[in-house]
Amino acid sequence: MRNILLRAISIAAAAVVCASLSGCYLLPDEEEVLAAPTVKASEVSYTTVKAKRKTIEKRVINSGTVKSEQMYNVAYEDQGGTISEFYVRVGDEVKKGDKICEIDTTDIDYQIQLKELDRKRAYLNTEVLYENGCTQAEYDRAYVDVQLLDIELEKLYEQRDGSVLTAPCDGIISQLADVRVGDTASSGQTIATIMQTNKLYIDIKPNDLTLFPMGQKLQIRINDELYDGEVFMTPDELVEYRKEESESHDKLEEGGIDYDAETIYVRFSDKAPEDAVGQLADTILVLDRVEDAVVISNNLIKTVDGEKIVYVLKDGEKTAVPIEIGLQTGSQSEIISGLSEGDEIVIR
Repeated sequence: MRNILLRAISIAAAAVVCASLSGCYLLPDEEEVLAAPTVKASEVSYTTVKAKRKTIEKRVINSGTVKSEQMYNVAYEDQGGTISEFYVRVGDEVKKGDKICEIDTTDIDYQIQLKELDRKRAYLNTEVLYENGCTQAEYDRAYVDVQLLDIELEKLYEQRDGSVLTAPCDGIISQLADVRVGDTASSGQTIATIMQTNKLYIDIKPNDLTLFPMGQKLQIRINDELYDGEVFMTPDELVEYRKEESESHDKLEEGGIDYDAETIYVRFSDKAPEDAVGQLADTILVLDRVEDAVVISNNLIKTVDGEKIVYVLKDGEKTAVPIEIGLQTGSQSEIISGLSEGDEIVIR
């Protein structure tokens, strides 16, 4: 038994020696340490806009509706009646004497026919008396009936002629009463309002009234078209106007402007488009103007440590550049120094 144990130990020892000589290990190998991967930094890209030269203006813009200096309310003065026909609609252009509407004259026409027959009979009666050798007194007494009927007929003719309402001037129908064919028009009721188109104006309420003295020249913009304009009434002038108005009615005109305080009134200096009445328009007052200036948007200008700067792309780098500002509006600025035409300004 002892010999068997010694023999097993010898065999095991021999195996260990053989394994060491052959380079084999019973323990696991160590993992190889790899080098860290190389990461390439991405390039920064900027959105830019180029500085350009242009004209910059500092302007005051106010809006208003184009109106007429002369407006006429058209009405039946001495009679009323049932409207039988309308000849115009709102926005129609009319000439002086054009028909606006007409009231029914069926009853008047009937009365005229009866009175004309009565007059004819009365006149024939005078002819018979004359032929029968009547006295002058008898003839004159009979002719009075003819004259009375002439007076009645003249009144009926006036009523018939007055049934047609006509335009008192050239202009545009700006408003019609809420009456239709078949409705009754009362005496004195305004049926239509006519605006004259040869004298148009705009009233505005600017924040600074001192910028708009009497005679101030400006421009009026309608649908991107520009027209010359001029201030013709201010709050200060209105005080004098009302003083004169209280002393004399020479300045009063039918359908004239009902002036309001704290309002500036601007008249077209040249001919305005005929369809301008009722349209929205802008008055443009240019306070300052610089031509051929380097101009950029105000949102590109930053303030850093109390200094105005813009970020410019130079050699691919975003660089802060100090600038000096000249004329400035609500959206743009003139750059006096720091930028040149063509410089690329970084937006983001």
